[in-house]
Amino acid sequence: MRRRRNYLCFSVLITTGCAPSAVQQPVQPTPLPSLPNPVASGTSTWTISRASGAISYQISRSAAIESQSDSNPHREISTNTTHERITLDIAGDTTRFTAIIDTSSTTTQGTIGPVQPVQLPVQLSGLQIGNSLAISTDSATERCNPVSSGLSADLHNLLVAFPIQLSQESGWRDSLELSTCQGMIPTTVHIARSYVVSGQSIYQGLPVIVVQRRDSINAHGEGAQQQHRVTLDASGIGNATYYLDPQNGFILRLNTLQNLDLAITTSGKIHHFRESSTQSFNSVR
Repeated sequence: MRRRRNYLCFSVLITTGCAPSAVQQPVQPTPLPSLPNPVASGTSTWTISRASGAISYQISRSAAIESQSDSNPHREISTNTTHERITLDIAGDTTRFTAIIDTSSTTTQGTIGPVQPVQLPVQLSGLQIGNSLAISTDSATERCNPVSSGLSADLHNLLVAFPIQLSQESGWRDSLELSTCQGMIPTTVHIARSYVVSGQSIYQGLPVIVVQRRDSINAHGEGAQQQHRVTLDASGIGNATYYLDPQNGFILRLNTLQNLDLAITTSGKIHHFRESSTQSFNSVR
C-alpha cells in the first residue's frame, strides 16, 4: 500500500500546465463553473490593446486519478487553491513580468499521504518577447521545486501572445517546452497548442473576447524515490477557454479541462494511471 500511495502522489501533481489525453470513462474531478457562451454582435473583428499593470488571480485546481494496474482499482482526489499576482511592464514587443504566489492550500482524499508544507511566498520573473517566454531562476528554483514549476506553468497558460487583431473564427498555433517538477521528478513537457476565436461575450459586466484552445502533450521524466529509479511518461490532449479583455489584453478568466494517461516505471514494473483535472483562473480585484 505504501508503494502504491507514492506512485499516486507523483501522478496527482501532474495537473498544472499539462493538457493530457482523453480516455474512456475518465475519473471526474470537481466540475468547472459554467461561463456565459459567446454571443452574436455587430462586430466580428477586434483590436487588442496591451497595457502594463498588475492583475491577481484566485486559482482553483482539482485532480482525480485512478489506478489501472491493480485488480481492485481505486480513486484519489487532490484539490488546491492559490492566490497569485502578476505584474506586467510592457515596452514595445517586450514584456517584463513578475509573478508571486502568496497563499496556497491543498487537500486530498483517499490514500494519498499528507501534503508537504509549502514555503511562501514564491516568486518568479522574466521576459516575454513574442511567443517566447524566458523565466529567470535562482538557487531555490533550480532544484526540483513543485511550487515554482507550478507557477511557471501558470505563466505559460496566462502569458499568451494573442495577435493584436482578432476576428471571428480566426485561429493560430504555438508550441512550448516546459521543464517542470512532477512529484520531485524532473520532467520535460512538450505541448502543441491551437487557438480559435469563438466570439464576444460579457463577463463581470465587461465585454470580452472568448478564445478556445486545444492542446496535445507529451512528457517524460526521470528521477529517484527511496533509492529506486523512477521514470514517468504521459501523453494526451486537453482544452481551455479564455475570456480576454480587449481594452488592456488581460485575461479575466481561464478554465482548463484535462485528461491524462500516465505510466510510471520503477523496479522494472510499469504502473498505469488515468487522471482527469480542471483548473479555474479567476481574476480578482
